[in-house]
Amino acid sequence: MSAPVPPRPPRPGDDPWLPSTRPALPRPALPPDLGRRAKGLGWLAVQGVLGFVAVLVLLLVFGILLALGWDPAGWLIGITLILAFLGVARTAIQGRRLLTPAPEVPLAQAGPEDDEARLLRLLRSGERALPPAARPAFHAAIISTRDALRLTSGDEALGRDAFDARQAAREDLPELLHTYQAAPRTPDAERLLLNQLDLIGRRMGEVVHERRGQHTRTLEAQRRYLESKYGEGEERE
Repeated sequence: MSAPVPPRPPRPGDDPWLPSTRPALPRPALPPDLGRRAKGLGWLAVQGVLGFVAVLVLLLVFGILLALGWDPAGWLIGITLILAFLGVARTAIQGRRLLTPAPEVPLAQAGPEDDEARLLRLLRSGERALPPAARPAFHAAIISTRDALRLTSGDEALGRDAFDARQAAREDLPELLHTYQAAPRTPDAERLLLNQLDLIGRRMGEVVHERRGQHTRTLEAQRRYLESKYGEGEERE
């Protein structure tokens, strides 16, 4: 087994996942589909207002006709009230759906893209929650885990490398950040955080180093095969 390779601390500009050099302003975590839901609620409110105005006008017109002695207007008033009730029920159901956040993908069904999206959200939240001294180690562990996820995403069987990468993305790193946020801010807590981040980063660095070495050896073997296959033909000519 190759020697452990510690992850390189990230530098601004060499990876699109790295945070901006500007200080991050604290902001509440918003659901990813907030814009779509807000737009839907706005359009639903417009429909509700227009429907209310239309029903009010129809009831007024039919009421006048009924007062003038036109008997079918009573039936039309009843039909209008039934339609208004159905419209209110439909609006309430759609509003409830829009106010309910979309369910998260279960971890057992999560794919590489879901794991990367979860890691990216974790990176952004860590930028605001962690002290400046711990951010480089946190960034390095996140980036190493992301690279390990990408390099093991094509594995047909769930081996040790793929399992460790998924565990780090789905459980270890989120739980570590949550535990640190819940603990008192002391030097010991920061030291323990850095130690655990270093452990995760080193393991992910080993996975990345080993997988990249495998890819390099595969390409080298293919190069030798092609040289032996086509090089001999050139020599015969």
